[in-house]
Amino acid sequence: MMRRLRALNRALVALETWAAGGLVITVAAVVLLQVLMRYLFAYPNPWSEEVSRFCFIWVSLLGASLAVEHRAHFGFDQVTKALAPRAKRAAERFAGVVVLLFSLLLIATGIALMGLTMAERSPALNLPVALVYAAAPVSGVLMVVHMVAGWVTEDTS
Repeated sequence: MMRRLRALNRALVALETWAAGGLVITVAAVVLLQVLMRYLFAYPNPWSEEVSRFCFIWVSLLGASLAVEHRAHFGFDQVTKALAPRAKRAAERFAGVVVLLFSLLLIATGIALMGLTMAERSPALNLPVALVYAAAPVSGVLMVVHMVAGWVTEDTS
C-alpha cells in the first residue's frame, strides 16, 4: 500500500512537472505570437489572451501543488529554527493540517464553481469555462495526495 502511494506520488509529480513546463512554454509562445501579430502585422489574435490566461491559471495551481510536494511554500523558518525539536515537529504538523484543510476547501469550491459554470462558454475559444475552474479541484486533489504521501514517507523513515 505504501509503495503504491509513493509510486503514484512520483508518477503524479512527473506528470505535473511536464504539464507545468508545457503550459509555461505555451504561455510564452502565445504571448510572443500576440506581440508579433500586433506590432508587425497590426492584427492582434482574438484568442491569444484567453489561451495565455487559461494556461496561466492552470500552471499556477499545478505549481502550487508541486510546491506542496517539495515543501516549498512560504514558512517562518526563523521562528521554527528557534523551537525545540518537539515543538518544531508540532508546528510542522499543524502547518500540514492547514494545507490539507485548504486543499479540501479548494476541491469543494472548485467543484462548486465548475457546476455553476458548466453551461458557460469562453468568448474567443468557445470552451467550457468549467475547464478553467477544473484546475482548482485537480490541484486540490494533487495537494492531498502529496501531503498524505509525505506523511506516510515520514512515518516509515
